[in-house]
Amino acid sequence: MSTVTKMLKAQFIPSLLCYLLLNSNAWAVNNTNNIDPSIMQFVDKYCVSCHNPEDEEGDLNFVPFVNGEKPLDDDSLHDMLEQLNLSEMPPPDEGEQPSHELRKNIIAQMTDYLTHKEHLAQTQHTILRRLTRYEYKNTLRDLLGVYPDASDATTAFPRDESHHGFTNLGDKQILSDYQLQLYMQAADHYLDQTLVFNQSQPRNKTWHFPPTKLFHKKEITRPSVSYRVIDKDHKYVDIGHGEVDEFWPVYPTRFSKKGVPANGIYKITVAASAVGLDHPYDKKIIKIDHDKPLKLGLWHVPKPELLKPGASDGRVFIGAFDLTEQAKTYEVSVWLPKGSSFYVHWINGPGRTFGIINQVQKRYLPETIKLNDNDKKRLLKEGKPVPKLADNYQAFSELYQGPRVRIHGMRLQGPFNNEWPPKNHVDIVGDTTDANDVNIEKTIINFARKAFRQPITKQQIQPYINFIQTRIKSGQSAELAIKQGLTAILTSPRFLYLDEGSSEQAKLNSYQIATRLSYLLWSSMPDETLLSLAARDELNDPQILWQQTQRMLEDPKSKAFAKYFTRAWLRLDKIGAMAPSVKQYPTYYNDRLETAMLAETEALVDFILQANRPITEFLNSDYSFINDGLAKHYKIDGEFGEQLQYVKLPKQARRGGLLGHASVLTTSANGVDTSPVLRGVWVLESLLGTPTAPPPADVPPIEPDTRGATTIKEQLAKHRSIDTCNDCHAKIDSWGFPLEFYNPIGGLRYKYFPHGIPWKKAKKLAKNIDGHAQLLSGDVVTNEKDLKKQLLKRKDIFAKNLVKKLLTYATGREMTYQDDATIDEIVEGIKQRDYGMQVLLAYVVMSDIFQSP
Repeated sequence: MSTVTKMLKAQFIPSLLCYLLLNSNAWAVNNTNNIDPSIMQFVDKYCVSCHNPEDEEGDLNFVPFVNGEKPLDDDSLHDMLEQLNLSEMPPPDEGEQPSHELRKNIIAQMTDYLTHKEHLAQTQHTILRRLTRYEYKNTLRDLLGVYPDASDATTAFPRDESHHGFTNLGDKQILSDYQLQLYMQAADHYLDQTLVFNQSQPRNKTWHFPPTKLFHKKEITRPSVSYRVIDKDHKYVDIGHGEVDEFWPVYPTRFSKKGVPANGIYKITVAASAVGLDHPYDKKIIKIDHDKPLKLGLWHVPKPELLKPGASDGRVFIGAFDLTEQAKTYEVSVWLPKGSSFYVHWINGPGRTFGIINQVQKRYLPETIKLNDNDKKRLLKEGKPVPKLADNYQAFSELYQGPRVRIHGMRLQGPFNNEWPPKNHVDIVGDTTDANDVNIEKTIINFARKAFRQPITKQQIQPYINFIQTRIKSGQSAELAIKQGLTAILTSPRFLYLDEGSSEQAKLNSYQIATRLSYLLWSSMPDETLLSLAARDELNDPQILWQQTQRMLEDPKSKAFAKYFTRAWLRLDKIGAMAPSVKQYPTYYNDRLETAMLAETEALVDFILQANRPITEFLNSDYSFINDGLAKHYKIDGEFGEQLQYVKLPKQARRGGLLGHASVLTTSANGVDTSPVLRGVWVLESLLGTPTAPPPADVPPIEPDTRGATTIKEQLAKHRSIDTCNDCHAKIDSWGFPLEFYNPIGGLRYKYFPHGIPWKKAKKLAKNIDGHAQLLSGDVVTNEKDLKKQLLKRKDIFAKNLVKKLLTYATGREMTYQDDATIDEIVEGIKQRDYGMQVLLAYVVMSDIFQSP
């Protein structure tokens, strides 16, 4: 550990611990309330016939409860309440049913009981919460003016703990000593990219990279996994391979060791074309989509060693371009950190070329097969024919006519630093590159006010000023001392944790509202407009608060809401955790479906919010957002390019609403197989807000039949013959069976094909998919279209769940039954206004829950 790190820890860890202790909420439990007798009477009349000592369906026996011998535990009460809300209990086919009015009254009685009990057990306050990794990066982007994604210093951070998809819940977060050291290192890294003390303005230069200056091979003579060949006249480099993980890219050799000389905005220009799409070879040999344009991908790497094979982690994707037969130039401006480099690759290529070259040589170009005497003797010994070589032997790469991406040259210009010192440097330390001229007190006060997102007193800030001045007096350079002082602020608890009030407050103050609102919509710090309004205590005015909410939604930073809330709500954070097989699902990688499917769902959320569309369009809609890769995946005709496009869906597409999204269908599978159980649980938890209990420990898991001898429905029927399994699966599976028409990456299918056997045999053994199921309500569903209709019938339950999820994300705490009255008021309010998503957001932001600590 460095001396600086030790010193910072000694100075600021005690303050962190003190801050956490002073802001934590006390917990007390005192459950002395009694349940209303009407609930016991209801359970006796409608539930005991199935839940008694002789017939304990679902392991539930209500007789001791109705006899007053034993209270019912909270988990059972919660489950009972959910079943009543869904009208799934008592079962429709089980005798007399309670009237609508009685059911409604019992639901209200049970809700009141649980609310009162929770009120006695705990407070409703948000536990002090730390910035998540993505909030930390976004905050440093806005505070320091850096580009964290271009040079990510948080890759070593521990993964944020996820609880039902949410990583911003204060009572689930931890901060270790090790993580604090990583925060110090990250702050140091980003301050290095911000401050330019003792540096002169970098000179704007232009570098030209002809084909001879690009990484290549001179020729291909035998099967090779990569194909990067310069032509004999040195006019171009051809790329014939397109490996999924971007192995063996083409890059300027000039920057293969040291990278670009300075931080800044650079313009990258590539001259490229597509050749060989109309080739004479069997198209089965070269496995690409011959009806689609070849795509050129462009990446940058923060350090040159990431250009080496096997080092794909850490490479940063910049963009992709559709190529034409005519050579064109493609330009992009991007911020590059000092020492970084860039490269191009055939992004939708056929993979490694060993097999392609081998087959083309044998079938079409035998004159390119170069055999030595040992090769000839081996073939003769094995009884195999020896290819007749042409007298004029030629290298394979001279005759190959297959599809290739052709690079005619590259150019790099920059860095474009029009201001010096750069604006982000000036914003922090002033218009000087001499650290000795910096006004330390003014710098620290202004920086801390922004970093801590609240007004700062001289007394609170003085330790940082003293620290810097003491270091300078002891002989340390002003540059290093100032940087260490700023690092201390960036590792302070006032920066790392959000100030959202304490349990003694009835309502958040304006600064706390500014913080909560900005981290809800931007996943980042409040801007100067919000802080100025907070200083005038105007954010408690509902009209001003809503004006600011609308302003913030119009800012591009609001895309963060669509990204991070969507991933938490719909559990899209699980995508990639169990990646599908490259062999079984190559299009998932070749067409970059993971990125596209996530973007599609985020685009839907953003569109519905920005246009104030009804939230029922999450359940069914006649449009979506797709690109070429998704169009191919969904079997939708047309040219859409690399970027997502708003598309009116053809009726046969079956892709409207979340249940048609590949992201949802992938996250609710496991990368290998699908399961009605996993998808049923996803529907109940993510859309209806009725999570299921974990399976009993003594019940064996369902073993997938990869041979295809039985269908998943047959396997589950056997599993449900176990009494302890039947009740839960009766609730879960019926919501999942209609989604079995989609494979583990969301592709439409009508049959189950066994794995690991030849395709012809698999087709013979394939079994038809049966999506038919009966919900506990008695409704019958056969496919996802029926499922959407059933969800729309339950749109108020869906709306309540969406409000809960949004409030959980906004406040950093889980909702309790104490919050139900407010949540029900919000649902009733949006019902009166056509279920508009922006209306829902307005109700959330104006609610007591949002504006309370």
